[in-house]
Amino acid sequence: MDRLNITLGDYQDDEEDDFLSLEDDDNNNNKDNGNVSTAKLELLQSLRDKGWGSGVMSSLSDIAYSYKDDKSSPWYEERQVIATLYRARVLLHELIETKMNQERFLSGNLCVSEIQSLLNTQKEDVETDWIAEIQELKRNMVAEIRRNHLLERDLLKLDKRIALLIKHRSNIKEMILEQSKKSKKKKDGNGDAIALDAKQLESYQNLFYLLQTEPHYLAKLVTMVQADLMEDFLDTVFLSLFGDAFSPREEFLILSLFRLAISQEMSAIKSAGDLISVESVVPKMIITYTRRKQGHEYLKQIIAPILENGVVNVPDLNLELNAVQVYQNMISEEEIKTGTKSTSNRGLGEDQILQLKAVQNILEPRIQKCKDICERFFNSIVQSLNRLPYGIRWICKQIQNIAIKNFDSKPDEIAKVIGYFVYYRFINLAIVTPETHNILNKEVSNTSIKNLVCIAKVLHNLFTMKTFQNQGSEKWLQPLNSWILSKANTVRQYFEDLVHVSDPSEYLRVDKYNELTLKLNPVVVISLGEISQTHKLLLTNLNSLKAKEKEDPLELILKSLPPPFDVVDENDREIQLTLTNRFKEHIEREISTSASLFTETKELVIQVFRAIPVQEKSSVQTDDIYQILKSAIEFGNKNQNAQLSQNAEKVLANLKKLESEGTVHGSQDFIKAIALEVINRQDIREHQRKERMRLTIALRDLRKHQAYLNDQIHHYTSYLKDVLLHYGPKDKKKSTKPIKISYKDLVKKGIIVESDIPKISQSATSFFISSDTPGVFDIEARIGPATAGTISLTLDDLLDKSASGGTVLKLENIVLDVNMTLHLLDRHFLKNIK
Repeated sequence: MDRLNITLGDYQDDEEDDFLSLEDDDNNNNKDNGNVSTAKLELLQSLRDKGWGSGVMSSLSDIAYSYKDDKSSPWYEERQVIATLYRARVLLHELIETKMNQERFLSGNLCVSEIQSLLNTQKEDVETDWIAEIQELKRNMVAEIRRNHLLERDLLKLDKRIALLIKHRSNIKEMILEQSKKSKKKKDGNGDAIALDAKQLESYQNLFYLLQTEPHYLAKLVTMVQADLMEDFLDTVFLSLFGDAFSPREEFLILSLFRLAISQEMSAIKSAGDLISVESVVPKMIITYTRRKQGHEYLKQIIAPILENGVVNVPDLNLELNAVQVYQNMISEEEIKTGTKSTSNRGLGEDQILQLKAVQNILEPRIQKCKDICERFFNSIVQSLNRLPYGIRWICKQIQNIAIKNFDSKPDEIAKVIGYFVYYRFINLAIVTPETHNILNKEVSNTSIKNLVCIAKVLHNLFTMKTFQNQGSEKWLQPLNSWILSKANTVRQYFEDLVHVSDPSEYLRVDKYNELTLKLNPVVVISLGEISQTHKLLLTNLNSLKAKEKEDPLELILKSLPPPFDVVDENDREIQLTLTNRFKEHIEREISTSASLFTETKELVIQVFRAIPVQEKSSVQTDDIYQILKSAIEFGNKNQNAQLSQNAEKVLANLKKLESEGTVHGSQDFIKAIALEVINRQDIREHQRKERMRLTIALRDLRKHQAYLNDQIHHYTSYLKDVLLHYGPKDKKKSTKPIKISYKDLVKKGIIVESDIPKISQSATSFFISSDTPGVFDIEARIGPATAGTISLTLDDLLDKSASGGTVLKLENIVLDVNMTLHLLDRHFLKNIK
């Protein structure tokens, strides 16, 4: 920049041409971009070093002035003021310009030449093409999922047939003993007992699986539940649906629910502090969550020993710090001990009482004892951070992240909220009421309860970073303020360390793909009352819960169920639900469609931009991606770079398809997407690395699961054969003679429904039924002495048909009634089964 002359007339109107586009003081840069990742800041610095954004103005330290530092020269002070104002103007302009450029950079509003400059500052990827590899892994997963679905279907079919055969065998024995009706009455003798039929039970199993694995339903529903139903509903969700004991799968799913619930709750408040001051659902959810087994175990291990040995079992421990109460007690004890009225003045004021040496002698050791006990609790809590349930720590991390993002909350404000949830809503309850929360197995005396309340108040103020004020009952605890303040930095560090936990998928080693490889379906034990209440709540709020634009899975399941049943205490009972996924194909569709053409196209464009010369700098609005790609094809052909030409041609074809689908809206929209991809390259690459690892593990587990399914099918097939053997006669030496039944008798008994046998031949037609193999029946049709045809029926096929609601069995020339045919076979062949 030209040097300044002494007079104002020497200022040039076009000094703005020299303003810096990206240059900025490091401190201002960090301050203005507190939420920008370190990688991005380093990238910005690298660009500055390379002169990105030319026409940079020299730093203020380089601005020199031509006039001499002579106070005797004319207008010296005025010149100094003008020079200072100019420097301030330049600095302000630089700051504004820098801020605007950084915002433009982070929002992706860059031209192609700027994107290429960014790419030149980044190392070219030498790793395998992860996008292509991820897509190939997903294609393989889809293929394996389909194979596993077929195997699971076959396995379920075998399992169903085995169950039907065993049940049918039992029914036959009941029929032979003529006690089937009596037995049924004995079994169902409860009168008004609620019974779920097979289809109803299956629908409820589908429903609760959906609620477990799709947390957005419960995250919405929990905000719609009436206050008087909230406690019971939260018990249903956290203790029944997700289980009381720790399981990585259930923990992953319950934390997914918390993620949505916290985000939803905090989007409706104005500050992080409102989360604990308004009538929020999240605190109630956290209280119920901490009652699960891992929370209770933590309290038993960390809090219970100090409660027992430091407070409850300590004789004569008294932490009463109210000086007036201490003075009155002192007088009463003196009178009881001496048998004479005390001469002490009971009407002394608080300040006068505090001056009494006798009162001070009582208070001082009590204050010290209170500090000592609080110190023990505090040290135990802080030192056991790694034993604090992971879920509580992760929930606090979510609250902190959203508080910073939504409200720009200060660390101490966030610490108070975390302290409220970790201490007040979790640990404090065990200290104040240990017997209620089953922390101690003994009754706590009134004196001990008062002592515990005092300790809890001190720890509460400590973990919520407050001191006691000179008002009400707090004034007597003010001597403990110095101890609280001395621990403030330790508390801050504790809260800072508390939220340093990895994501659930990493910590629990569970992700969405794990559902595809479950060897055993999840099981929940839930009461009929809980089922009915949940069903009613879902029906009442269905319009708010379901997806508006498509057929919603929740709505489909609810439509398949009859109206909710009413449950009273007398007929309420717990049942076991084996949860099943009715919508497995949705996972397959999600994986197959996520192999995005858009993602692949962005990767190809980046390769093209690296290979072609840097474009002339232009505005974002004037860049034409199509023209640049056509130039890239020409450049590739001219320089014998076939790969470049092929990539550019493929991008052009993909772009036309993406525009027709509505994924891309014009050249500028696509260039912005590329810019954001490049700016966030490091984060995206890390995400891809994790996704690649997850998919590799998931694919390996799918193949292991496939081997498991094949093995199970082999065992079930063998077991089916063993079950069928029980349908053979007790006496193996005694062969079963074929039975002969005329066509007319079969029609009369309702066994034959339709047939193609001509009427003229029907009177001469007979059927001979035999069974040489258990569970297999050979039927030979004869017209006179001539054999007209032979068919085979299997018992498990007939039972499966009947259980599925099928009423007829269509054969080549005849249609049989399924149930009547089973009755015939039972009477003639299955009387003497083993």
